[in-house]
Amino acid sequence: MNNIKTIFSIGDLEKLSGVKAHTIRIWEKRYGLLSPERGSNNLRWYGLEELRKLLNVVLLTDYGVKISKVAKMGTSEIEMMVGEIRVGRQDVNHAIHLFKLAMMTFDQPLFLDATDHLLAKMPFEKIFLNYYMPFLEEIGIMWQAGTIEPAHEHFISCLIRMVIMQQIALSSKKVRKGIAAKYVLFLPFGEIHELGLIFLQYLITARGEGCVYLGSNIPLDSLSELMRLFRNITFITYMTVIPEEKPLDMYVETLLSMVRGNESELWIVGRRASELLIGEQENLKRFNALHDIVSKLS
Repeated sequence: MNNIKTIFSIGDLEKLSGVKAHTIRIWEKRYGLLSPERGSNNLRWYGLEELRKLLNVVLLTDYGVKISKVAKMGTSEIEMMVGEIRVGRQDVNHAIHLFKLAMMTFDQPLFLDATDHLLAKMPFEKIFLNYYMPFLEEIGIMWQAGTIEPAHEHFISCLIRMVIMQQIALSSKKVRKGIAAKYVLFLPFGEIHELGLIFLQYLITARGEGCVYLGSNIPLDSLSELMRLFRNITFITYMTVIPEEKPLDMYVETLLSMVRGNESELWIVGRRASELLIGEQENLKRFNALHDIVSKLS
């Protein structure tokens, strides 16, 4: 844990909260909202508690509470008001606020509680597409900017994966015994972005359809056994970084030749789908974004 980021610059606070650094400084000077430490270079540094307070303050001001009023409130009073808002609201900004707070403080119960509140009001499909996906996109931006550490990203990704797996376990009860598999889901060898593929497994099982999930790091040779057992099946793979640029078309051509001989289809999802030079083919479908394949499955 010594390598996890626990102190933040005012630039980090700006990226995490969405409030301009200039405004944060005004809140400090006028209302004494935050109490930063100063390093040897006289630059302000903020701890996790300061970050937590700022995120909560921003949430309250977003819902119309004046900053002058919030500044007079104690930390426990601020958190109590945030909790009251959580009970009555379900908008994306509020949910992402809680997810972000849970990520930065490694608070698993907070993340799961926020998810449970959403599950009580809407189906999981909507939560993943409208709440988790925007949050994951924001995480990517924060990671590239150096605002968060890999530990933060891994922590929250594992929690999202756990929630999806729980939903798969529940939805699998809809799949009748003995039903033939219609889909095979797998990631190419070296591809690590698994959350989208796991979500597709959830969608398929939630619709009561048979699905074989192979996971990541699947060599092409290992698909041969499945093609021996199943025909007229749809193979779905997710490509964001793998295969690398040069072998991409060669890899897909090899897959297509296997699929054709099996009277099956190949669906490719992800950023790399748009980079394929292969022309349109009857047994090949490409989906640049997760929302596109969700519409197809629906």
